[in-house]
Amino acid sequence: MSVKKVWKKIDRFLDMYETAAFIILLSVMTAVVFFQVIFRYIIHSSIPWSEEVSRYCMIFTVYIGVGAGLKAGTHTGVDAFVSFMPRKVRPMIMFLEKVLVLFLSAVFFKLSLDLVMQLFANGQKSATLFIPIAVAYAAMPLGFLGGIIRSLQNLIRFVQDIRTRNTEGE
Repeated sequence: MSVKKVWKKIDRFLDMYETAAFIILLSVMTAVVFFQVIFRYIIHSSIPWSEEVSRYCMIFTVYIGVGAGLKAGTHTGVDAFVSFMPRKVRPMIMFLEKVLVLFLSAVFFKLSLDLVMQLFANGQKSATLFIPIAVAYAAMPLGFLGGIIRSLQNLIRFVQDIRTRNTEGE
């Protein structure tokens, strides 16, 4: 199997995973908050775990959005800065930006993974669900892993585009 096919499969898997995660997490969060409002104002009783569930759903949605945002190109880049640069310098700055995002994603992945491992070792539990607090924090390394993969894809795609432009221009 060629490298291109492997990257396409990874890309399709991540697209499916991100979309499914967003649908599930946002649906659960919406339903939990809706029922909490119903319980509080109509039944005059609250669901004790609703705030924690909705918070964790939001946290996972945000961190999964790291990879999705990088694929869509919505997170990084300072277009105004790049547009003031000479045309010949722009590709280097854009390449540097993509390398920097990849590097930072890797650093944040490592740091957040260390934190999650430390939290698992400590055994701290969440306040109302009584699950390991590390489960909530696991959203960070998961999201930054997606960021690493998407950044690598962006970098490879950028280099391929530059090569294509250079060969067409010759």
